[in-house]
Amino acid sequence: MEEPSYTSRRSLLNLIIGLGLGGSVLPFWPPLPPAHAEPIAVPEGLSPPESAEVVAVIDGDTLALKGGAVLRLAGIEAPKPALAPRDTALAGLAEAAAAALKALVGSRPVVLRQDVGKRDRYGRRLAQAFTSEGTWLQAALIAKSLARVHGDGRNRLGLETLLRIEATARKSRYGIWGEPTFWVRAADDPKLARFAGSFQIVEGRVFAAATVNRTGFINFGADRHADLTLVLKNPALDLGGPAMMDLGWLTAKPIRCRGWLDLHDGPSIDISHAEQIELLET
Repeated sequence: MEEPSYTSRRSLLNLIIGLGLGGSVLPFWPPLPPAHAEPIAVPEGLSPPESAEVVAVIDGDTLALKGGAVLRLAGIEAPKPALAPRDTALAGLAEAAAAALKALVGSRPVVLRQDVGKRDRYGRRLAQAFTSEGTWLQAALIAKSLARVHGDGRNRLGLETLLRIEATARKSRYGIWGEPTFWVRAADDPKLARFAGSFQIVEGRVFAAATVNRTGFINFGADRHADLTLVLKNPALDLGGPAMMDLGWLTAKPIRCRGWLDLHDGPSIDISHAEQIELLET
């Protein structure tokens, strides 16, 4: 089945180290299974809690706050029609995500806690957000299969937890995981380049990996002009510790990576921090 084209987008790249279970997903929507998000421990290291009043839900990951500020829920991406124009299923998912966020927020204030990155390039506030009862909004949306992990190097706190929740949600094959826009791509797909300019999750077995002159390269095939390459520069290598400085151990390992797919002498993803790479179970 031919999958929809993507609107070209650019942004900071992010990635998560964790365990995940692979498998294709079925194009299926609706329904979503009933879900009740239990409170999850607040990631350590975030700023002290700050109360904020929500005046409107803009979309599935964006809120308008009293006083005129706009809050972008850090670390996640909810479905939006712009990701695949004219896709009615995706439009329905976008509406469902916004409705779920509105139901979670209700008429009560939210609690905001921030990481290093306080605002995005559009001037919107960035934060992990919680209901007054302690429900983590990002975790709840991911658990409902209405958002995926999409962080950045300045907002890493909590991403590992969100990735674990995502791995469980993906197995349900509901919500976004039944929509082609969000399918996990195969690293050996000869047509992978058609997704250039979009954020993708890609999975495959490493063909070769090495660090050369303080730049890491993870290749998924022998032809670097056609096969996917992950490129790791500083500070990604430093943040990853010794395991990221000597990448050879990844050879023949199955991994999942996420980030913005570009074309630089073949399809590639720049890795800005270590969390963009998931080591899969064998």
